[in-house]
Amino acid sequence: MSTDLHVIAVIEGKPGSAETIKAVATPCIEATRKEPGCLKYNLHQDQARPDHFIFVEHWASSEILDQHNKAPHLKALVDGLADLTIKPLEVSVLKELF
Repeated sequence: MSTDLHVIAVIEGKPGSAETIKAVATPCIEATRKEPGCLKYNLHQDQARPDHFIFVEHWASSEILDQHNKAPHLKALVDGLADLTIKPLEVSVLKELF
């Protein structure tokens, strides 16, 4: 059985925050993609709602994801988004069944 995990993280930005959110996210994306066990870390922008973003992530294991969650670049992202969003980051950690 596979031990890898998928993560979906939703960012609900305040109106007009899209460009700033992308700028805040870029350093975290670049650093995260270099982490061992990061299989995918992509940010998507909703074309109908440009201030709405979704991270799609793929991690080799829960232990590796735990390490990522302690990374300073992730903390910087979360802190940087605090004043740009209408609600806290919504994160779902998923285990593929089929």
